[in-house]
Amino acid sequence: MSIGLSTGELGVTRGDILPKGTDPPYKTQIPIDSKLRFFETITGDSLLQVAVAGLTPPGGYTAKTEYWSRLAPFKSTAITLVSSGFTSDRGTSKYAEEFREWLAGGSVLSTSQEASEQQWTQGTYQPASPASALYWAVDPDEPIGRRIGLLVELGSAGELRNAIWYKMDEPPQDGLIFQNRPSKLKFKQVFAGDTPSSDPHDIAPQHTWYYYHGVMRPA
Repeated sequence: MSIGLSTGELGVTRGDILPKGTDPPYKTQIPIDSKLRFFETITGDSLLQVAVAGLTPPGGYTAKTEYWSRLAPFKSTAITLVSSGFTSDRGTSKYAEEFREWLAGGSVLSTSQEASEQQWTQGTYQPASPASALYWAVDPDEPIGRRIGLLVELGSAGELRNAIWYKMDEPPQDGLIFQNRPSKLKFKQVFAGDTPSSDPHDIAPQHTWYYYHGVMRPA
């Protein structure tokens, strides 16, 4: 069953999430020197927090790398993404402290932040983990009739193993998942009837889908 193409309540809030002086987000999945939080929409409980290192990462971290910290199992059918820039200046002790505190308390995985257009694959990604959940959202680049997908691969204990992004119809220019970066974006889980689906064609069956599969490693 397709979720259809109406935006419904899944609106998108745009905003400049990067602080002044931040390095330009060239060929990146998520803007550098930014932090993201995925939370359960109804309860507000944090599920994931992501910190993205720029060219001047804190000690012990790698430049242009995403760090995903899982705080709770992904068992929600509705999640919300909010994003912002770090408030402290890069290269300072306060920036390092803010970076580490954002990831604290979770199980952290890292993945390269840079992606090219050629790294997007036409078709459907086949999950290799014991469990997975696919979520859809309005595409911030084209909110009328366009969608993106986020597939999270999970282990047997509900731990995060990987995150796969989907875009409709064509690979995003320069490998970006967001050309227009949202400050707030709502996701809903995808179902085929009553069964959770990992197939983006259950989001929009008449469209060609492309996915980006990065490699996440323990940080």
